[in-house]
Amino acid sequence: MRATARRVASTVLLAMSLAGGAAAHRLDEYLQATLIGVTRDGVDVEINLTPGVAVLPAVMAGIDRNRDGQISPEEEQAYAGDVLRDVDLQVDGKPAPLRLIASRFPTLQSMREGLGTIRLKMRADRAGRELRFENRHMRGVSVYLMNCLASKEDGLLVGRPERDEAQQWIRFAYSFEEAPGTRSSPGWAAQGGFWLAVVGMVAVAGLAVRKQRSREVEKQTR
Repeated sequence: MRATARRVASTVLLAMSLAGGAAAHRLDEYLQATLIGVTRDGVDVEINLTPGVAVLPAVMAGIDRNRDGQISPEEEQAYAGDVLRDVDLQVDGKPAPLRLIASRFPTLQSMREGLGTIRLKMRADRAGRELRFENRHMRGVSVYLMNCLASKEDGLLVGRPERDEAQQWIRFAYSFEEAPGTRSSPGWAAQGGFWLAVVGMVAVAGLAVRKQRSREVEKQTR
């Protein structure tokens, strides 16, 4: 338990240290954080998309297609489909089609405050020994984070990941230890440290938004 707590704490501290630059630009960038979970029979991908206040109009242009200032269930599904088409997963060098299995959209008010996060879960039913994932969604205004976390209790061994500088793609080799009675996990078992870091980044960004608004109010009252 202590070792797990130390791993989670180190992940949070490392991600928060790397997040400093991203949080500083949160108002005018689209944060897309991806977690990849590998199982014995497939690959799970979760993408959390948080638009900064300044880029929200560009993001909403892709979501609110009838321009009525609302997000309908049909528009949610259409936008999730756009994201799905903008990502690419390969397993052992071959395309591994992803399908959308769940999506959740925030309120417009939370998005206007720079804190609303769109959550998309996808899955590919293909096993292998090496994968490569790439996210090309809204490259002009986005910053990206990618990671693979999984429980060693499932016997998963992951090689050192390779990423490009912008973290638009990640590649790593993996394998599973042969162990009697080992069962496939849902792929999200050890996401805690990574998503705690992402939540921390969003919290830092929210603090930056509130500070900026406070400064604007102070200027107006002088």
